Amino acid sequence: MAESADLTAAQVSQASLRALVDFDAARQRVRDRLAQLTDGSQLLRFFVHYASWNGHFANGVSALSSLLGSSRNLFREEGFPRAVADRSNYIASYFFDAARDEYDDHINPARDSHRCMAQAALISMKDFFKLGDDALEEDEPAELVAVNDGVLAGYTGQPAVADGRAAQAFWAIGYHLGSELLADQEFSLIDEHLRAQQPALVHHLMRSTVQLAGGTHRCYAWVGVHSGHGGGVEADHFDYALEGAHSALRFLVGGDTATAVQALNNGFRAFERDHASFFRIGAA
Repeated sequence: MAESADLTAAQVSQASLRALVDFDAARQRVRDRLAQLTDGSQLLRFFVHYASWNGHFANGVSALSSLLGSSRNLFREEGFPRAVADRSNYIASYFFDAARDEYDDHINPARDSHRCMAQAALISMKDFFKLGDDALEEDEPAELVAVNDGVLAGYTGQPAVADGRAAQAFWAIGYHLGSELLADQEFSLIDEHLRAQQPALVHHLMRSTVQLAGGTHRCYAWVGVHSGHGGGVEADHFDYALEGAHSALRFLVGGDTATAVQALNNGFRAFERDHASFFRIGAA
């Protein structure tokens, strides 16, 4: 079992995933997009779009957990009778950790979903820039709707459905790994940009709270807990997901790990493409 664990860790690692995409280019497109936000209205519109996109990931990772957990015939441990051999829920547990945090950060005494955190930030930004409620009423552009729809497709491995349940599951795992690895760096870049270019806004957000959904929500918590400079939850979620990927490979029925890793890598690349698509929305 130790030899098998070493093999799966070598097949999928942070280094192997980073080699699949140009992370320098990904960081630069975030910086370039932020640099174009020259007034309060533009900044708020960007964050409305960003919060909308981010708001779909809790549902996506929940769907991934369900997809994996219901795949009993796909993940089994050798040497055990059928009724006690499936490891699908065990594997799903590594991904459910991310969903649990998305729905409640467990720091705020109130139930504080990351969606509520984002909404508190948007309300406080609107007030800081003295913008009306109309700024939060705009319809979502078609490009954003398409990227948002892509989240659930990626998290359920829909592009790989025709290749079988294993390819679907590992594509979805790869998509999630991409979301966690790139999200940590993008929130860190956003945090850096705001602190350097909008210090008064950051000061306002850090001192402000908003009442919504029956609770009090801190207005900079959304950026703070996701940034590597703050709580860094994305980095923790990536580590959990990597362990989940290793377990999925180790317990994969049939042992075709090469095909599974290829599907996982394809899912990872798919997230990077969606990431690029989002940061083109509204760009000059």
